[in-house]
Amino acid sequence: MSPQRSANITAAVILISLAGKLDQQWGVTYTPEQVCVLEGSSVDFSCSYKHPGGLRVTKSVWFINEPETEVEPVDLQEYDQYKGRVQSTQTDCRMRITGLRESDTQTYRFRFYTDDPDGKYTGRPGVRVSVSGLKIKVSDTQRGGKKLTCSSTCTLPNSTYIWYRNGQPVSECRSASCSVVVVSGEVSYSCAVEGHHLSSPPVYPPKDTRAVVLPSAERVEGDSVTLTCSSDADPPVLTFYWFKQRAAADKALGTGQNYSITNISSQHSGLYYCTALNQLGQHSSTPTRLDVFSDWWKQYTVWAAVGAVPALALSLLTAVLCVQRKRRAERGADVQTPKPEDDMYTALDPTTTSSSDYNTLTHVTHSPNNTYSALNPAARTSSDYDTLTGVGLHLVMSGALDEENN
Repeated sequence: MSPQRSANITAAVILISLAGKLDQQWGVTYTPEQVCVLEGSSVDFSCSYKHPGGLRVTKSVWFINEPETEVEPVDLQEYDQYKGRVQSTQTDCRMRITGLRESDTQTYRFRFYTDDPDGKYTGRPGVRVSVSGLKIKVSDTQRGGKKLTCSSTCTLPNSTYIWYRNGQPVSECRSASCSVVVVSGEVSYSCAVEGHHLSSPPVYPPKDTRAVVLPSAERVEGDSVTLTCSSDADPPVLTFYWFKQRAAADKALGTGQNYSITNISSQHSGLYYCTALNQLGQHSSTPTRLDVFSDWWKQYTVWAAVGAVPALALSLLTAVLCVQRKRRAERGADVQTPKPEDDMYTALDPTTTSSSDYNTLTHVTHSPNNTYSALNPAARTSSDYDTLTGVGLHLVMSGALDEENN
C-alpha cells in the first residue's frame, strides 16, 4: 500500500469518528414514546434534548407531518384543528393537548433550533398517541350468561372501570369485564373509566320493534306483499322471526328482516308480527293486519265506476221530469173548473116559473134570432143540430137528476 493511500484512509476514519461524536452530542428523548388516552381527555408530552456545547436554543416546535427535505415543519399550533387546544413554549420540551379527538391519533415530533444557523435537530421517531373511545363487547359464558367487556382500541394503563345499569352505578363490578344474565325488558348497560367523563355507548336488547306490510295499498287475491321488520338494538339484531297469530298457537313462518308472500289469497288474511333477537334479549312487535279481498271485489269496483255515469244521467233526467210535471200542475191550478152548482139551468126549480132565470129561457125561446127555431127539420146536416143535441142531452140529464133527488 502506498503512503498516500494509507494517509487517505486514515483521514476518512478520523472524519467518521468526529461525525459520530458530533452526532452523539445531538438528541431528543421522549417519555413515554407511546400513549393511549380516551376521547375528551388531555395528554401531556415530555421530552429532553441535547446539543453541542457553546450553542443556545432559540426556538422549538412540535409537529405531526414530516416535511420534505429543506422544508421546515409547520408548528402544531398553526393547524385549525388544534387551535385553542395546544399549550407549549418556544424553548421548553413540553406540550399539552386538551379535548382529544379520535383524529388526534398521530405521531408527534419535537424539533429545536440554536443560534447556529446549521444547529437544528428533530427527535425521531417521536411520540405515538392513540386516542380511543369506549365500547362494550358482548360474549357468551359457559353458564349461559353474558359477559360484558369494556374495551378500547389501545391499552389504558392502570384503569379502574365503572359499570352502569340503566344509568345507575353497579357496585359489584369494577373491572374491565362483567358477567350479566340475559337481559329482559328495557335494560341497558354502559361503562366508563374512573377519573374520566367519557362513557361508552349503552348496549341493550331490541326495542321499538315494528312490523309493516308493503305495499300499503288495498290488496286483492293474486297480489304480492312483503312484511318488513325493524328494531332498535345494540349489539345489532342477529335474527328476525316471523309469526302469524292463530287461536290455538301462533304459526312460525320463517326468518329474515323481510318476509314475502306471492300470489296471496283470502287465506293469508290475518295478524302478523315479528320478533327481533340480539345477544342480550328479544322483543316482539305489535301485530299488523293483512287484509286480502277477493277478485270480485276489484271487478265490483270497476263496475261501480263504469255504472256511475249512466246512473248520474238517469238521476238528472228524473229531476228534470219532476220539475216539468210540477210546473204543469201549477199552471193547471190557475184554470178554474166549473162546479155543478154554478150551472144556471140545472139549478132551476121545475115546480115554479117565478124565478128570474126562466125569463132568460123565455127570451131565448122567443128571440127572433133564435138559431134553433130557424133549423130545417127536414135537413139534419147542419152543424147547429150538433149544438142542439148537446144542449138537449144536458137538459135531459139535469131533469133526471132532479127526479132522483125528489
